[in-house]
Amino acid sequence: MLKVIALLALFAVAAPSETVLVAPLANRTDNANLDWIGESIAETIREALMAQDVAVVRREDRVTALRRLSLPSNGQVSLASVAKLAEALNAGRIIHGEYRLEASATPGGRGSLRMEAYVLDSKRAVRIIEFSSGGNMDDLAQLQSDLAFQLVKSFSPGSAITRGEFASKHPPVKISAIENYVRGLMASTPEQKHRFFTQAVRLDPSLWQACYYLGKMHSEKENYREAIGWLQKVVPASNEYIDATFLLGVSRFFTNDFEGAKTAFDAVAAAKRGPEVVNNLGAVMLHLDQDRALAYFEEALKAKPSDADYLFNAGYALWRKGDFENAANHLRAMLDREKDDQDAILLLGRCLKKSGPRAGDVRTESLERLKESLPNTL
Repeated sequence: MLKVIALLALFAVAAPSETVLVAPLANRTDNANLDWIGESIAETIREALMAQDVAVVRREDRVTALRRLSLPSNGQVSLASVAKLAEALNAGRIIHGEYRLEASATPGGRGSLRMEAYVLDSKRAVRIIEFSSGGNMDDLAQLQSDLAFQLVKSFSPGSAITRGEFASKHPPVKISAIENYVRGLMASTPEQKHRFFTQAVRLDPSLWQACYYLGKMHSEKENYREAIGWLQKVVPASNEYIDATFLLGVSRFFTNDFEGAKTAFDAVAAAKRGPEVVNNLGAVMLHLDQDRALAYFEEALKAKPSDADYLFNAGYALWRKGDFENAANHLRAMLDREKDDQDAILLLGRCLKKSGPRAGDVRTESLERLKESLPNTL
């Protein structure tokens, strides 16, 4: 009878259409300075599920929703608050739990860590199945990886991945590096985040997650050369590889490495051919092979006909080719959405005068518009 119940629970956990909210595990150690462990376990579980194509709420979306609900974005959150959060994010399943730390039997030891996680039906607020992992605190990376593997097998029962294969994809990381990385995630200021992330990479250069966030931070600040150095370290097997490669393409574009930008955007397009990357390929081709640029812009525009950037880029490419009538049509449509866009007004005036590009006219050079981020999707 128990086996039947377990199988039914496993089937319920694996429902493919439901989004999963992974909440930080509750700290039962009586030491608030160890709150980061709960966040670390949650992040490991979230990444492992994402790698198996389970629909999981992104950490950024969870933090944003907590703030909108006037709940603390870091630290301990009650189960009632987690349930409220799941409702706001339309998540059908919740992964929650707790962890405890027992004193070490050997002098100088960190202690023995015990962690438990359970899956809840967010609508009925009932536990479906429970998992646990425990051992030496120094082995935190392995312990949370063990817990994540159990959950992966429950949410993806058809997955053929073995424990050994899972371990090779999630290699051990120094606990000091994990702590700095997670404290970086939880930090409230960009300066604190940067300090924790760089310290994490210094302690363990294999920690690609910290490299990704450092690259993203530098890209957002338009420190593109610094961003390139960090983004190139994000490994292909990681969940953030597509986003990191997209940002790498953006950074290379703005440092005038157009061949490098094309290589990066081509890699993204091969895995996820959305209008953002297609548009950016068009922008790159204006510098490498102008005759091919328009086709990319038109593809992006076909996917999102009302996007002002795509309308502008298509009009800009047509103007550069001397097709003034069609260029004017695109620019008018763009100005219907953004009436005060000075570049579009300038180009429309040139179209009406049938005046094409002029050598040395800096006002009409490099006007193409990039998308600098990919949309977040579960």
